[in-house]
Amino acid sequence: MARARRELAARGRRSLWLELQHALLDRLVFAKVRARLGGRLRFTISGGAALSREVAEFISDVGIQVYEGYGLTETSPIVSTNRPGAVRIGTVGKPIPGVEVLILDEEQRPLPQGEDGEICVIGPNIMQGYHNRPEATAEVIFEYEGRRCFRTGDMGHLDPDGFLVITGRIKEQYKLENGKYVVPAPLEEKLKLSGLINQAFIYGDNKPYNVALVVPDEEAVRKWARQRGLPGADGPFAELIQRPEVHARIGEELQRFAQDFKGYERPQRWALIAEEFSTDNDLLTPTLKIKRRNIIKRYQELIERLYSEEPARAA
Repeated sequence: MARARRELAARGRRSLWLELQHALLDRLVFAKVRARLGGRLRFTISGGAALSREVAEFISDVGIQVYEGYGLTETSPIVSTNRPGAVRIGTVGKPIPGVEVLILDEEQRPLPQGEDGEICVIGPNIMQGYHNRPEATAEVIFEYEGRRCFRTGDMGHLDPDGFLVITGRIKEQYKLENGKYVVPAPLEEKLKLSGLINQAFIYGDNKPYNVALVVPDEEAVRKWARQRGLPGADGPFAELIQRPEVHARIGEELQRFAQDFKGYERPQRWALIAEEFSTDNDLLTPTLKIKRRNIIKRYQELIERLYSEEPARAA
């Protein structure tokens, strides 16, 4: 009901019958959810990392408006944000007053509306530079039509109404053997929506297809294994995930949550890992972003086995 109501509102329409139904069900169901959050929560602000569209839609449908924003330390730190009267789920909003967002190609030329390129920012919020690092400053700040412009390193585009959409990191993008480009981070976030998947890492740089390293959710996998009477359901987790039944079950989840991926984006093989990516093992940044180089280095042999005939179910 909430989803149908939201979709109608996005088209500037409403249904009296739907509003009445929603009002009743909101009181019976969603009001209880909001009560668990204190009962007075009206909106929440998201930033620092990508928020999956599905999560944002669910929170919004519950009756708590989500305002997702975007920025970097170098931009003091806000570039754009959704705000009252200007909300579009799946975007990070419109640029804040006084700030201009440009979408440029590799030659620093503006791209057509809706086409992905590097997000560049002009405005009074741009840093003066990195302290005592003029070379690093010169790599990210350049003159654009007589104004200082900052290269964010992020990929994205502006929709027809000026809302900014983030699609990945320039440095994270890689090319498959077939010439297709892949931006892995948004795909990994989609896979993590599965209740059985804690973390996911997609790889395929100069390879014939994508593969995935998956850290299963231990509690959910153990519960599933107990329900099916699998041996070792309460034993060492590293041994449990080596079972072919667990490998196959995670494969079903990968297929399910990759339905919206392009064919070449879907991981064709996968391995399960018991060790969680964290800041302690240097596989996550302090802001909990994946350190791709470190993961590739740590699991290089396992990744290579995924492209060979050898089994690579778990590690």
